[in-house]
Amino acid sequence: MTDQSALPFGDHLLDIVRQDRENFLPTFAAWLAENRHVWVAFEREADKVWARGRRHYSARTILEHLRHETALADSGVEFKLNNNVAPDLARLYRLRYPSRADLFELRRMPGSRRAA
Repeated sequence: MTDQSALPFGDHLLDIVRQDRENFLPTFAAWLAENRHVWVAFEREADKVWARGRRHYSARTILEHLRHETALADSGVEFKLNNNVAPDLARLYRLRYPSRADLFELRRMPGSRRAA
């Protein structure tokens, strides 16, 4: 397990994660550093949803869409994603775009300190 504070500073997204670290999985910053392409694709799709006028959507639906599209594409890139990353991507998007915070709903899981 990689400690989030051990990652290099200077990356705006990682800074967001560090500032709110108690609400992200402990491994998310390291995952984000290695999977920036997933974040870029997730952000692009969430932006499309917002631009189409949707004000509430599912982060998991976006991930499933990305899996589907990359599986059909002949690009050699495939998203092998653990479903546990969806809440952290949604949380990062909410923090990155505060005016769009309601696009993704976060639910508190029973017995958990953080919302899923």
